[in-house]
Amino acid sequence: MQATTQRVFDHDLIAEYAALCGDQPGETVPEPLIGALFSYLLGVELPGSGSVYLKQDLTFVDRARAGEALTATVTITHIRADKPLVTFQTRCTGADGRLIADGEAIVMAPR
Repeated sequence: MQATTQRVFDHDLIAEYAALCGDQPGETVPEPLIGALFSYLLGVELPGSGSVYLKQDLTFVDRARAGEALTATVTITHIRADKPLVTFQTRCTGADGRLIADGEAIVMAPR
């Protein structure tokens, strides 16, 4: 099973985020905004409401450009039989299909 979302972070949103962080906006999407796509998917889509996000490991392979359509996908790779723990592959790709971020998340699924 998997869930996917797509999002475009435009220059205005990146500038707003940078202002909140005390940074200068750039031409690329800040990594925490990309990570938030996985938080959304795990908390709203799969497994959804009531999930507890336990762990996230992410490797950023390339930078996402402002205004670029990003696709984030979470895919179940393992479900523990003895506990409600689910392991997911987390992956974000750019508009041209190039890998932006790849990783793994562990979630306690709602009962």
